[in-house]
Amino acid sequence: MSLFSSMRVSVAGFRAQAKRMAAIGDNVSNSDTMGYKARSIAFTPQINCRGGGGSSVN
Repeated sequence: MSLFSSMRVSVAGFRAQAKRMAAIGDNVSNSDTMGYKARSIAFTPQINCRGGGGSSVN
């Protein structure tokens, strides 16, 4: 993996965490608002690390 692709993966992770924190902040700040529907964020893996050589991180 090159340095550039490592940085792209890191930025994607930061963006995902920022969305998660925004959803939590919205849920906390609007929890007493009548009619507010809570937001949820679901993370799913984008890469399947199966098969021959290489290594995977669990």
